[in-house]
Amino acid sequence: MSISEDRQEETAVIAGKDRGSVPAFFESIGTNLIRLMCCNVVFVICNIPAMAVAFLILGYILPRMSTSFLPSEFTATMMELGLHGQTNRSGEITGEEAAVNLYLLFMLFCIMLLVSSLLVCVGPVQAGLSRVYGLFMGGGSESSVKAFKLGVKENLKQSFGAMFISIAVTFICLLAVSFYMNLGISAGLPLAVLFAAILVFFSLVQNIVYRMMVTRELGLFKMYKNAFILVLLKFGRSLGMVVLNCIVFGVIPFVLLMNTQIVSVGIYVFLYFFVLTAVMHYINTVYADSLITRYMKAGEEEKDD
Repeated sequence: MSISEDRQEETAVIAGKDRGSVPAFFESIGTNLIRLMCCNVVFVICNIPAMAVAFLILGYILPRMSTSFLPSEFTATMMELGLHGQTNRSGEITGEEAAVNLYLLFMLFCIMLLVSSLLVCVGPVQAGLSRVYGLFMGGGSESSVKAFKLGVKENLKQSFGAMFISIAVTFICLLAVSFYMNLGISAGLPLAVLFAAILVFFSLVQNIVYRMMVTRELGLFKMYKNAFILVLLKFGRSLGMVVLNCIVFGVIPFVLLMNTQIVSVGIYVFLYFFVLTAVMHYINTVYADSLITRYMKAGEEEKDD
């Protein structure tokens, strides 16, 4: 399937309303909020294996970025920086215990960043959820459970392929970042930033690929080719989506977790384990669907029409 720009106004709708309408878009989120929360729980539970894979990747990469990311070195560094313990209802927490807790929260942040951004996730699960998000957009009467099962079953092979490709790209980019960070030349840091930027944009590509997977009959290679072209065709908007994803999956959780207060950690757990991850995935799906609908020729039948 080729890419061509559709000069006409988009006719796709969200729950029967104009997709370009911002109020209609937020109304669709409000209408489907409970179901999105259910999707969030499904995403977290089904991606426990992906969290384990992300932990292994980070355990290998982070110490190569800096020895300060070794648990013992991290603790020693925090102590040198003057990290103090505190007293709570359970008793006194020493500075060393506080440093260990901070390290665990940092690892939780990194793991969930990779998983929620779909860089390391269970592919068939995301394919099923992408079909469900499409159901929410169209306001169809099909059962969410049925849509999820169909999304998994019909795209099992391709979703596993996308999963392994993403894990490989993530590992290579992070390894390149760690290599160039420690290269010791002036060009090292810019090259490290370049590979980090590639990885961030690849996260958006993954969202488009999973949506394309459940709406178009294409080979996996063509999906990635088209997804990259779609991002480039609307580079400004895509950049905006990347920034939004960085804020939601990066900045906000980092601030909440590194605050280390029980209240902020509780807010993080509620937002990202029950609400915000699926809401952001839904937003990404709406954006991906708008690109697919506008630029891809309708030469083949959509799967979930």
